[in-house]
Formats: sequence, C-alpha cells, structure tokens
Amino acid sequence: MKVLLSDKYYFVRGGAERYFFDLKAVLEANGHTVIPFSMRHPDNFPTPYDRYFVDRIEFDARGPAQKARVGLQSIGRIFWSTQAADRLGRLVRDTRPDIAHLHMIDHQISPSILPVLRRAGVPVVQTVHTYKLVCPTYRLYHMGRNRVCEKCLGGFYCRALAERCHKDSFWATLLLAAETSFHKAGRFYERGIDRFLVPSRFMGRKLEEGGIRPDRIRHLPYTIDLSAYRPSFRAGRYGLYMGRLSAEKGIKTLLRAAAAGFEWPLVIAGEGPQRAELEAFASERGLTRVRFAGRLDGEKLRNTIDGAGFVVVPSEWHENSPLVVYESFAMGKPVIGAAMGGIPELISDGVDGALFPAGDAEALARRLSEFARRGPAGLSVMGRASRRKAERLFSPEPHYRELSGIYRELVDRAKTRRRVGDRNHE
Repeated sequence: MKVLLSDKYYFVRGGAERYFFDLKAVLEANGHTVIPFSMRHPDNFPTPYDRYFVDRIEFDARGPAQKARVGLQSIGRIFWSTQAADRLGRLVRDTRPDIAHLHMIDHQISPSILPVLRRAGVPVVQTVHTYKLVCPTYRLYHMGRNRVCEKCLGGFYCRALAERCHKDSFWATLLLAAETSFHKAGRFYERGIDRFLVPSRFMGRKLEEGGIRPDRIRHLPYTIDLSAYRPSFRAGRYGLYMGRLSAEKGIKTLLRAAAAGFEWPLVIAGEGPQRAELEAFASERGLTRVRFAGRLDGEKLRNTIDGAGFVVVPSEWHENSPLVVYESFAMGKPVIGAAMGGIPELISDGVDGALFPAGDAEALARRLSEFARRGPAGLSVMGRASRRKAERLFSPEPHYRELSGIYRELVDRAKTRRRVGDRNHE
C-alpha cells in the first residue's frame, strides 16, 4: 500500500513529529511505501519528494517591517494555500497513493489539500495531536492568564477576541479566530477527513463537543520504538521532571509540593520561558535539593532517567497523550501524573504510577512522600509494571494492527465507490 504521510515539519521538532517518524518506520517495516508531504526547511531529513514540498514560512517575526511582511504572507497560507494544493496535486498524480495520513497541517500547509485528495479518491485519516479543530490557539488554555479555557468549544470563536488569548494580541487572536471560523464554516476538515484518530479518549470527547461526528472518531494511542529504550529497574532516590519549563506544565506546583517536606532530591530537566522564575522560586524557599539540569539529550538524558526513582508529570493544561509518560514507562519508571486531559488514561494508580488533582500541591506532596516511603525496591516493582504496560499498549505491533485495519476499511470503501461510479457512467 502507498501511504501519503503529511506534517508541516519533516524533522523532529516535537512530539507530533516523533510519532510521525516512528509511524513511518513501522509502515515501511511492514512493506508499505511512504510518500511524505511537508514544508521545506534546512533541518529536514533528506527525501526525493522534497521537490513537492511547500515553501518555508515561519510565523515568529521581529521588528515592524518583518512582522508586516510575514503577516501578509501568513494570511494566504493559514486560510487557504493554493501552493500546497497545487504541489500536493502533482504529488498525487505522480505517485497515486492509496491513502493519506495527515498530522499537523494547519498554517504552513492548510486544509486546502483536502479537496485535492477527495477529488483524487484518496481516503484521509488524521492523527489529532492538538485541539486546533475546536480551539483557535490549539491548547484549550489561556497562556497569558495561565488557566484552562474552553469558551470557544461550541464554535463561538469571537470569544477568543475578548480573551486576547494568542500572544495577548487582539490582531493575532483575530487572525486565528477568523481562520478557524472560515474552516469551520466551510466544514473543510469535516468533509475532507474520513477518520480522526485521537491518542486519548479525552481528545475524542472534546472533538465531539466541538461538533465532530462521533462515528468519525477512533481512539488510537501513539506508538514508540521500544527497542530504542533500555529499561532500568534500578530505582534511584530522586524524582525527575523532564520537559518544557512553562506555566502550563505545573512545575511551580511541583516545587511547592517539594517544599512541603519531600526529602529526596528533585531534578528538573529542560528549558523554557519560566526557568528563571522557577529557579528564583526554588531559591527563595531554600529548596537546595532541587537541581535545574537544563536541556538533556542522548546519553545524558538516558542516564538521568536510569537513575531516577520516578518521573513527575504535573501538567495543568489538557495534555492530549503526553509522550513523556510513554517514554518513562518504556524506561521502566513509574509516573506521578496530574489527573488532567489524557494523563489519567495512561496511569494505573498504585500499579505503575499515581494520580493527583492538577494544581493541588498538598496532594502532590502526599504522593511524593508515598513514593519515597516505597523506596527503591517498591519503585522497582512499579517500574516493571510500567514497562509491561508499554510493551502491551505502545509497541509497534498492536498499533500497526489497529491502524492497518482502519486503512483497509477506508481503502476498500474507496474502491467500492469507484466501481459504483464506473458502472453509473457506463
């Protein structure tokens, strides 16, 4: 089967792209031909298909002149990219894919490619990584006010303007609200996508609340290459946070919990806009056992995870299905996670981790103390349960079986439609 995979980045920029390339490897290992469609970028992996990719555009501009130029370019690309439609049309004619599997196409590519695929008779699935289909700013979270926001869920995107929820800017918010309204009014995603694949059931519920038909939604967790993760059941005596340092991640709640008497060290691995604030917060409260390790990669990150007793995911926004939980389980580490978004779907409380109410520092402090009392031996038992869950739920084999069944269903239906159409023209 020829599978057209599309994401706006053809390099690993975030979790969506990590899954994109893991999926590409799984499909190719099972004998499928993968045809990528993306945006040109100097960090892209090499591919003979890059001549079809859309031109690069970045939306982070500096200075009035650059902002004005990028703003004008953005309007065309965000709403309806004729370039993306033309180039995908050529790619489809030249390669004749059996199915298209989309990921993050908004802004740099746009839903302009969906009618192209529909006219060519190519069925389409999309893995839904963010809340963009129901929230103009992706997150169901107001970054400027550090709180969950679902005011636009019913399709009233004008409410975003009152909130100035994108970059605290009326004009930037207006652009995204208008874009989402245009795409919703035209029902481009609803008409152009046959199946929305949601990594968490929570995401599926939010899509339903936003007007997506439930029969179009299928739950399919991510997969990761478990062979790339060497599990370590030697639990150390420190807790670990790894990820972006920003307000929605709940790290300040974690520090407050640590200040309540947690006796083990706590390692904070990552970078982000909140780092200086968090370091000052820890210093003011005398949290000498908290170490900010900065961004860790490769062997340094693996060694840090190996030595940890557990990982903490204290998010205060609706995480979809955070890969940090998948990776922690793959490494044989239990996870203390906030009961927020899709996180509770991944963690079995008391078996491979623990849950606490998001933003509740006292409850998190109790969980931290509980895990410390378990000690390395008890945490090692939970770590083994974590790895078993990863092998059962996140390994490529069950993921591929589920996904290939969806592919076959849609491809067979498309073939039936073509046969019926041919007979009707006879």
